[in-house]
Amino acid sequence: MGLFSPSGVVTYVRSAAFRRFLPDWAIAFALIAYFFIIAEHARPFERQFSLSDLSISHPFAVVERVTGVNCILISSLVPVFVIVVFSAAKFNYSQANNKHAALHSLMLAGLGLVVSLSINGVVTDILKNWISRPRPDFLARCGAKPGTPVGKLVDVSVCTAPLGITILTDGMRSTPSGHSSISFSGLTFLTLWLIGQLKVLKSGAPQPLYKILLSGTPILLASYIALSRTQDYRHHFLDIILGGTIGNFFAFYAYHRYFNKVWSDDSEKPLDDETSDLLPR
Repeated sequence: MGLFSPSGVVTYVRSAAFRRFLPDWAIAFALIAYFFIIAEHARPFERQFSLSDLSISHPFAVVERVTGVNCILISSLVPVFVIVVFSAAKFNYSQANNKHAALHSLMLAGLGLVVSLSINGVVTDILKNWISRPRPDFLARCGAKPGTPVGKLVDVSVCTAPLGITILTDGMRSTPSGHSSISFSGLTFLTLWLIGQLKVLKSGAPQPLYKILLSGTPILLASYIALSRTQDYRHHFLDIILGGTIGNFFAFYAYHRYFNKVWSDDSEKPLDDETSDLLPR
């Protein structure tokens, strides 16, 4: 009946191979809860600034090229969709007889994606609040009171917050870029997974160009999301470089926690492939 027959899924979920990774799932979802409930609402350090600082004097963009919600959805749902469709097509095409091994590999891909996104999100938000660098559009968010000294350092007590307190507070959370780190943590993970599944880095004859282009497309999408933040004047270039570095780091960590190295001969297999082979068929 294909990869997702109810009986096969239920049998796999009851297996020891699945239960062994339940602690990882629990930690990942706990981090996601912390991200949305606590980290996203924590108040950043109120760093001093100057009204003469041109780097924070850009206008506030009412319409963003990629909103925060869209960034999260793209960075999570696009990889999920591609991984599920690719895995189902590969299973049906190969006429594999070990459905549980295929489900196990799919589960680990989903787990790796969630681990990458969750750890990255929490670390990024903690750094944002600690570093507390004003965004390029901070002065527009601040709306300094008339008579505020221009050439001296002041703090947020001089701000009238014409756009609201929430937007003013968020204006102090520029470094690192959350859009950059989230997009790369999810989409770089997808690139690594595709490279492994398509054996792009396998030694020997060069791989077809379409495999290389297909694997690299998620990175291109992540780069657009990151660069759009400088076009909307939400982030400095250093912010997106640091955010991208963080996102890539956790994507590499999460992928290679569960799968073989992308340059190995068994790059398409989980690290515990010998365990999955013992699953009931």
